[in-house]
Amino acid sequence: MEWVIVLMLLGIIPAYVAMAKGRNFMVWWLYGTFLFVFAIFHAIVIRPVDENLHHYGRRYCPHCEKIIDLDATRCEFCEAEVPPVKKE
Repeated sequence: MEWVIVLMLLGIIPAYVAMAKGRNFMVWWLYGTFLFVFAIFHAIVIRPVDENLHHYGRRYCPHCEKIIDLDATRCEFCEAEVPPVKKE
């Protein structure tokens, strides 16, 4: 019984990391509870959701896929011109 509680608590770690990137906490908590080793690695390497980036004033460069400022006209990493984003 103690192992079940430990696994449920460990599942919170990948769920919290994924939630910070805009993913569903409960889905990731279940994933982390049953497959913690895979879930923690997966949660670390997944990309943030685009809507989550826009909330913080960031976006992906369409050329190199690095995270840049929302109002940038040139990527700071690959130096490519990027189209402006319509602000909502």
